[in-house]
Amino acid sequence: MDEFRVILAPSVIEKLATLTNRDDQRHVRKRLLALATAPHFGMVYDPIYDAARPDHEVLVTYAGHIGIYYTCDDANRTVCIEYVEDTRRDPLGRFGD
Repeated sequence: MDEFRVILAPSVIEKLATLTNRDDQRHVRKRLLALATAPHFGMVYDPIYDAARPDHEVLVTYAGHIGIYYTCDDANRTVCIEYVEDTRRDPLGRFGD
């Protein structure tokens, strides 16, 4: 079966460059590779706080304490990684800078 193409938003690339912990880097890299073969591995992100909700529905999967928020397009076989956030951050400040 063909893999899905994983596309990282420019802001995700910037955020990943700031990860200094090697375990975080390794966990995220493995999870991104897994999404290419199992893109529906994640679950619909449904936070308790409306302020923690992005402007459209996304799926989320976790690599340690790093949340990877993405959409999946089955027809085009793409996974678009839209946000990467440290889940230890204030949930009301997610999806900002």
